Amino acid sequence: MKFKLLTMLLAIGVLTTACEKEFLETSPTGSVDAGSAYATTKNATAALNGIYRAMIVRYLGSQGHFGHPAMMIIVDVLGEDVIIPNTANTWHLPETRWQAHRSETSTGDQLPYELYYRLIGNANIAITSIDNAAGTQAERNQIKGEALGLRAFSYFNLVQLYGKRYDAATRPNSQLGVPLVLTPTTEGLPRATVEDVYTQINKDLAEAATLLTSSRSYKSHINLEVIKGLQARVALTQQSWADAAKFAAEARKGYTPMTTAQYQDGFSDISNPEWMWGFDHLEDQSEYFGAYHSYISANFNSTNIRVDPKVINSKLYDQIPTTDVRSKMWVKTPTTTNSIVPTGGVRVPYMTQKFRLPGTPSTSTMGDIPYMRAAEMYLIEAEALARQGKDAEAAGVLFDLVSKRDPSYVKSTKTGTQLLEEISFNRRVELWGEGFRFTDLKRTNQPLNRNGANVSSAVAVLFDVPAGDKQWEFLIPRREINANKAIVQNPL
Repeated sequence: MKFKLLTMLLAIGVLTTACEKEFLETSPTGSVDAGSAYATTKNATAALNGIYRAMIVRYLGSQGHFGHPAMMIIVDVLGEDVIIPNTANTWHLPETRWQAHRSETSTGDQLPYELYYRLIGNANIAITSIDNAAGTQAERNQIKGEALGLRAFSYFNLVQLYGKRYDAATRPNSQLGVPLVLTPTTEGLPRATVEDVYTQINKDLAEAATLLTSSRSYKSHINLEVIKGLQARVALTQQSWADAAKFAAEARKGYTPMTTAQYQDGFSDISNPEWMWGFDHLEDQSEYFGAYHSYISANFNSTNIRVDPKVINSKLYDQIPTTDVRSKMWVKTPTTTNSIVPTGGVRVPYMTQKFRLPGTPSTSTMGDIPYMRAAEMYLIEAEALARQGKDAEAAGVLFDLVSKRDPSYVKSTKTGTQLLEEISFNRRVELWGEGFRFTDLKRTNQPLNRNGANVSSAVAVLFDVPAGDKQWEFLIPRREINANKAIVQNPL
């Protein structure tokens, strides 16, 4: 199926990839009309499952661009902490070198645009159709709340990548963001301002919070706590510190930090008590060599993992205390006895052991994927409190998390900038590989600086990008510009 605009992907049909088989069999043409999909809440639930499934399929025919999990890796390799050690395998090299997102025809530049607008197009159908579906009001609320959450999540990712950073000091932020498509349509729309996009994100999340509860059948679906977690992320990015702290504290209620034993289990099981939201990888949904763990894990038996295992920035790792369980997530000097690799895999300094799959080597990519963990909420709350000058409260929240990772950790007595640096250090270590570093640098208006660490010039090519440089913006894909006469490009 071809579409007039990337921003309208699936705006006139409902994705069928993971819907219930009995529902799909009534419409074998490859799409289901919105009337059928949302005639009942049972059918709507199947359609909603399809939207979640669209988060993790391959896009643009590329094995390495497998939806949102690929974006998690890309957002991190754009930073300085997740490092590709050599050029033996070329997956995500253009992203690492800041070439992909600055080329309007590259797969890496098109991926987030197509991915998140596909989610938005389908969420729009759910939002506009579900009120008339046969079923209970609670069922309609659940579906609409999740669709609103998915739309907000998608716009939040888009505006951070394709727009300039949000600056609370210059509200309203009149710089160009992305088109706001809020109803099923094939009309090309102009780019809304960054301020307007954030206003809509917050509106969607606030409405979702009134519709959802803590109850849900699966962690793969959004519930009230996930909505509050998204509100915390958005508030932090908008420098709305009080809201960020409040939402983060509310979001993590009911979730406990991992034990040190659980921390070493491999980050591939959604049943972990700290995981708030993630992809539950089922046997009939494998992406094989296009899966997240095919690129980020220590032991999946893929060429990428065998020849090019991911490593951590040496300057960052060397600051982690040996008493901290997180120091065990990487091996500075790997040997056959202290590190796991697939058969024939190379061992390189500072290589990851954080993400692991059952088996040595693992021949299955059936690892679950963490979209949101309670640890992130502790770190958001601590940062937001510190930025309000509430240093003692911030240090207390930080202690509640880090003391679970390092029993020798002593509550910080730092204040001001030094305390924020300690929180940032823990955020970089804790969330390594989970898709935050590029957007963290951008939201805090920091430069890219890869100097003085174990970064190969042959791999990275680019070592420095000043804060605020035009390269922090993804280019609008050429396909969208050609199709949508109302849109304009970012500075080339």
